[in-house]
Amino acid sequence: MFRKLFLPIGIAVSIAISFIWPEPGIFFKSLRYGDYLTANNLMIVITFLVCGWNLDVGKTRFDRKFILLFLGGAVMALFISPLLGVGVSRIFRLTALPATGLIVAAAMPPTLSSGIVLTETANGNSLLSILMTVGYNLMSVVTIPLMLALCISSEGNIDTNPVKMFVQLVMLVLLPSVIGFAAGKLAKRKLPPFFTYLSSTAVIMLVWGFFSASCEHFKQHPVSALLQEGAGALVLHLALLLIVWYGSALLKIGKPERKALLFTGVSKTITITITILTIIGATTGAALVPALVYYFVQSIVDSALAGKMGLSEVKSEC
Repeated sequence: MFRKLFLPIGIAVSIAISFIWPEPGIFFKSLRYGDYLTANNLMIVITFLVCGWNLDVGKTRFDRKFILLFLGGAVMALFISPLLGVGVSRIFRLTALPATGLIVAAAMPPTLSSGIVLTETANGNSLLSILMTVGYNLMSVVTIPLMLALCISSEGNIDTNPVKMFVQLVMLVLLPSVIGFAAGKLAKRKLPPFFTYLSSTAVIMLVWGFFSASCEHFKQHPVSALLQEGAGALVLHLALLLIVWYGSALLKIGKPERKALLFTGVSKTITITITILTIIGATTGAALVPALVYYFVQSIVDSALAGKMGLSEVKSEC
């Protein structure tokens, strides 16, 4: 239980510290050696080395049903989702940077762990969830630059150049994941639980640096804007859940497979969200707040839904 709560609690604590004492976080974020070896990039690489090491796809089976589910989920998670983000940001009249944060969050692939855990909690098909998680994260190296270049207005200092995003995603996400996965196969064992905390700590450090550098903005962030962004995040996430759940019903597949598609296809990783905001230069609080709000909305709604589904399955078996 503590391991599941470590990341959200750590993020909340880091945000609180950034308001109280922002100077250390600002110093951490400024650490760099050359153009590419920065503290932020190092945290990102550590995260995906650990995640890559712990990936397990050895028991996957391919058939027509899986291919149909996989492709349908990919279209929903990686293409339709950011377009919905654009629509919701316009409906709620979000300005450029808040809209950017929400759209970036919507364009993300699944979390590397939460979607799988929630699928298991809901008694879904965890094998499908694992492969979708891996596949969508690999596909996102291509889809993220393309969709963000299409969906985000290139105003101010935001750089949506797809070639730049692709290269940096390969270097910061794909390559460390592959190296970690290969190392795990050679070692023939999982990393100790400590390393799970290491990857979560790396994400917490990224958030700490972001918030510390933008603490003045957050102190001036209107409550009305926060409520507006929260409402937009909730509407977007609920829309994604409904579309995936009822859309998958049209495919006439079993409930375990629908649950895997629901919790994997709709979950969005905060790690790559922060990575992308770094890459495109949207590092102010105005863009980060809606992305983090979406992450917390997702966590609360999906956890409650998975628990209810899992409990319903137990009752039906009694």
